[in-house]
Amino acid sequence: MPAHFKVYDGHYPHFVTSATIHWIPAFRRDYYFRVMTDSLGYCIKCRGLILHAYVIMPDHFHLICTQTDGDLPQLLGNIKGYTAHLVAEKIRQEDRSSWVRAIERAGGVWQDGYHPEQIHSIKFCEQKMRYMHDNPVRAGFVTNPCDWKYSSAGFYYEDRASIQPLEVIDW
Repeated sequence: MPAHFKVYDGHYPHFVTSATIHWIPAFRRDYYFRVMTDSLGYCIKCRGLILHAYVIMPDHFHLICTQTDGDLPQLLGNIKGYTAHLVAEKIRQEDRSSWVRAIERAGGVWQDGYHPEQIHSIKFCEQKMRYMHDNPVRAGFVTNPCDWKYSSAGFYYEDRASIQPLEVIDW
């Protein structure tokens, strides 16, 4: 991973991106989305994850998050490991053979690593939030970013409840 895409201090908020191997749209059904949201919820309750914003797409996710212990890389590795196990098992149960072969060849559900960028200003944070919240619109899933269920857009732009507890960054 290039040096400029490294977590230098996990106590600060980071914009994080991670994608499935070969960009396989593994998170197309509610069960798979719940695996991801349940993992985030557990990490919020038990592992010190502070979630500021998020979007979960069929083949990747974006988070703006902080980890209270400052070990964001380990926490993200745990999230990806846990979700990979459950997603791979469900894909095998459903006998989605082409996906099973791709996962087995690649050795997992997620691409190696992740792409972290430290949030260093309000302007940078707002830019990243707009980018991530507009993902479902750019993909053609919705016309209004607030209509994507697995996103914090509704919380920020229409004062809706989020499926995950969110903490607004205190500048």
